[in-house]
Amino acid sequence: MTAGHRALADEIERIARADTLLVCLDFDGTICELGPDAYAVTPNPEALRAARTLMALPGTQVAVLSGRHLEGLRRVVGLEKPVVLVGSHGAETTAGAPQLAPADRAYLDDIARQLEAIATPPAFVESKPYQRVIHVAALAETDPELAEDILARARALDSAGRPVLSGHNVVEFSAIEVTKGSWLREHKKDFAATLFAGDDTTDETALRALGPADLGIKVGPKPTVATHRVAGVDEMAQVLTRLAEARRQSALG
Repeated sequence: MTAGHRALADEIERIARADTLLVCLDFDGTICELGPDAYAVTPNPEALRAARTLMALPGTQVAVLSGRHLEGLRRVVGLEKPVVLVGSHGAETTAGAPQLAPADRAYLDDIARQLEAIATPPAFVESKPYQRVIHVAALAETDPELAEDILARARALDSAGRPVLSGHNVVEFSAIEVTKGSWLREHKKDFAATLFAGDDTTDETALRALGPADLGIKVGPKPTVATHRVAGVDEMAQVLTRLAEARRQSALG
């Protein structure tokens, strides 16, 4: 075991003993492998088992905080109540969602038209409640240069000062200023400790929202503010299994 793995193991044991614990997870690239078809993916079975174990323990909540829109997340997440599902980077929750002004809707319509003009199939534009997203994952498998050119052209569009996020084979334009970090910062106030894990650039806002009592984990190789990192989805599933067992033992006293 490396020093990094030992340090992470120690942190897992520490947060497992928290009086109340929030386990907040990104979905794609964190507990589910990425794929060219967003709705043909299967979450990691070990991660799902660990999440269900954690949800059954006292003082423990599991949340999945995703850039997917809420209905799309429900289709693939593989978890049932009492999991907390949060979509559109924190804008959509089961408790409700903000309303768009006419100017916001006009902005999304305009951006969608511009993205459609550059989306060479099989690249496509996704309409989410608060965002428009250009996807090039399927195109990148056959023509990576064209896929990157499309992403570059999308990033060059005028966003009128509104949020633009670049992720894995996507560029997302948002009508409102809501991030995973803004949602997590508010929600975690009810818990003594929080674990957040994510793989993409969009997850950095949530990692920055963590405090000294919390644990942040970056999944994969991208730059991060997190102090701990795992190689991929399988290793993250192992972390969740260790956390579930440690917290179960702590609950037993």
